[in-house]
Amino acid sequence: MMASIILNGILFGILLSFFFGPAFFILIDTSINKGFKKALFLDIGILLSDILYLIAAYLFAEKINLYLNNYPYIKYIAGFAFIVLGVIYVVKKQNHRPTAQLNITYKETNSRKALVGLIAKGIGLNAINPGVLLYWIAACTYATKTLEITDTKLFYYFMTTLLTIFSVDLVKIYFASKLQSKLNLKTLNNLKKILGIGLIAFGLFMCLKGFNAAG
Repeated sequence: MMASIILNGILFGILLSFFFGPAFFILIDTSINKGFKKALFLDIGILLSDILYLIAAYLFAEKINLYLNNYPYIKYIAGFAFIVLGVIYVVKKQNHRPTAQLNITYKETNSRKALVGLIAKGIGLNAINPGVLLYWIAACTYATKTLEITDTKLFYYFMTTLLTIFSVDLVKIYFASKLQSKLNLKTLNNLKKILGIGLIAFGLFMCLKGFNAAG
């Protein structure tokens, strides 16, 4: 039984790892432009936010769903934020290769303030995205109603899910960081535009969901 729970947690974690939300796009961009370590701390923030959302989803799922349905403007605000961020990615050009950033001092790269800031940014990326909360509500419902997992087994299931997501993210940002020395400026700018378009599309989708909910 425990082996089945862990296997289901791994499979569900892999599935969630390929959710192409705003955090995914920004995580890849950070890895390419600022390196593996900074992307790692950003991902730690995303993981912490996922844990907080998961706890909230488990304890307050019904109330949260009701609140989001009654106040669709929350989705407008989040969608607009992602659209603005996407436009910045599309419009702002990169004028140097990311390897040029490696000349900064060790102290600047590893300062506690900078690393804590990246963790906070990771938490913030999920905090303004109600979609993350909704998929954790769906995950809780799936685990408790469909798989009928309860008590401590539920803890092991979601611990496995979160560790799988984090592990897959590490693989993604590791390989993305290896692209630093292989991409020219034109390719980097085109990649940023693609990431920006992805963020804009996600923002528009959220606004549309808010509009449908309001209607």
